[in-house]
Amino acid sequence: MPTYQSRSFRDRCVMLFTSSDRLSQRDFGLAIFLFTIAVLFLAGLIAYAVVRTSMAQSSQPIHLVIPPILWLSTALLIFGSISIHRSLYYVRLEKQQQFRNCLNLTFLLGGAFFVVQTLGLMNVLQQHGELLVTLDPTQDSYRYLSSYGALFAFVLLHALHFIVAFGVLGFVIYKAYLYQYDHEYHWGVHACSIVWHFLGVIWICMLLLFCFVG
Repeated sequence: MPTYQSRSFRDRCVMLFTSSDRLSQRDFGLAIFLFTIAVLFLAGLIAYAVVRTSMAQSSQPIHLVIPPILWLSTALLIFGSISIHRSLYYVRLEKQQQFRNCLNLTFLLGGAFFVVQTLGLMNVLQQHGELLVTLDPTQDSYRYLSSYGALFAFVLLHALHFIVAFGVLGFVIYKAYLYQYDHEYHWGVHACSIVWHFLGVIWICMLLLFCFVG
């Protein structure tokens, strides 16, 4: 005989697919979107770790040096995550001014993050270019498989996802100034908060992987 918990879980799943409640459908769509991104990044990072580990066993690949500016971007992302979480807290309390202030701060931190990420990408390209100049393509061809190309690709992919989230945040701020969010309806703020936290976790995991795998 099914328990109350199993029936409740089953009913929730059925509601996601059949409910006419727009909020339930939006939550489900957001979950699918984040799951797709997670699988994309996870598959790429696992593939990188496997290839890098196999290279380390057969040869001495070039060691990756993480640009310090990327750690600065990590701090900006964390502060932005705190700020947008505070905005969600304030809108639930109907403190509109504090709510908008936190959203504005998050937007500024997001803009600073984008600028710092761009500088970080330029630094990675510079290191990669300097590396290629020092190598002999006939004798050190295997050493061309450095981590700089993979790091650049992952940082660029993360930045593209962040740009989309940044644009959505701007739209949310626009609606906030029209007083379209309150303690009863604030799904847009909720979704932005979840996406920001999610991209922050992805970024930290990615950076730690490159630090420990090399």
